[in-house]
Amino acid sequence: MQNGIIYSVLKFVFDNLKYLSIVELFKFLFVKFFADRNDVLSRVKYLRLAVDIFIILKWTLVIVLLKYSINNSFLTFLVWYLIISNIYTYFYYHIWKEESLNPDNFSIDRTRRRFITLLLSIGFSNLSFAYLFRLPYVSDFKWSQDIPLNIKSLWFSYANSITADYEYVKPITETGINLTITQLIISFVFLTIILGKSLPQTTSTE
Repeated sequence: MQNGIIYSVLKFVFDNLKYLSIVELFKFLFVKFFADRNDVLSRVKYLRLAVDIFIILKWTLVIVLLKYSINNSFLTFLVWYLIISNIYTYFYYHIWKEESLNPDNFSIDRTRRRFITLLLSIGFSNLSFAYLFRLPYVSDFKWSQDIPLNIKSLWFSYANSITADYEYVKPITETGINLTITQLIISFVFLTIILGKSLPQTTSTE
């Protein structure tokens, strides 16, 4: 273990967790059934298309669940899974993977796409937490006028992600507090470490 035990173990974990990600299945199927395997550009095209469709589907799913107040144990697990995989997928492909560490050959469109993906990842994380606040963990929060509303949960989620105060929703149990802190930690990862690495560096002196 030339790089030590900790690095070697974490590298093994990070490199293999991707096989637990649903988006990898989407990518595999799109390339298998639609792409020309002998054409690199064709594979890249359908890999990106698979990612975009997966993003649209997961956003649609959580929006529908929130809009129609659909909630059960499986869906709570699924939303947590999507939150965690959202973090991991962005981290792996934009921070950890070898080609992401050498952005010299990135095209302008690819750099823009990475930034858009970052914004979508942050937005999806906040949307998912809004669902958790509003339905599975609704009793762990104090709602103004004792009326939980989707708009309140959305505003609270986005406010909490940037440590802003939103007086219409307050955690009142240990679970509620732990949930808000978890969102803060995730937001910190997205808005500081990953954002700093993802944005293109400028050589401008102005």
